[in-house]
Amino acid sequence: MKAVLISLSLLSIGLVGCTKFSEGPSFSIQTRKARICNDWKLSDYVLNGNNVFDASITTKMSIDKDGTYSISNYTNVLEQIQGTYSHGTWVFGEDNTSVFFYADTTTVNPVHEYSIKELRSKRMVLEEEIFQTGDKHRLTFIQQ
Repeated sequence: MKAVLISLSLLSIGLVGCTKFSEGPSFSIQTRKARICNDWKLSDYVLNGNNVFDASITTKMSIDKDGTYSISNYTNVLEQIQGTYSHGTWVFGEDNTSVFFYADTTTVNPVHEYSIKELRSKRMVLEEEIFQTGDKHRLTFIQQ
């Protein structure tokens, strides 16, 4: 019995220490791929520490298990819906703490390279730092 308790204690300490994301759960039954593959809606957008989220613009992103994604942005201006749409492929970075999005028009350089800060089945937080400008974008998505 004592050996079982010691084993469980060591296992729980090990699980707490093996988190990959700085703000995410320490342990999840679902794989990273199962959690990221979802239909997401942007719920918060912070640029250089300032909240710049505009609720009049709806941003939705669908990430699929087959390695494809699509993003749509739309708003209602003067009773007309205006928007943009893009799609392509995505892959995790080598250490699985980042995700790369490639537009269908390019397979060489990613359009976006995000650091995953939090990844839950119903919430995802991504950060992207633009090297050329030094701008830091933090996007929070919730499950649709």
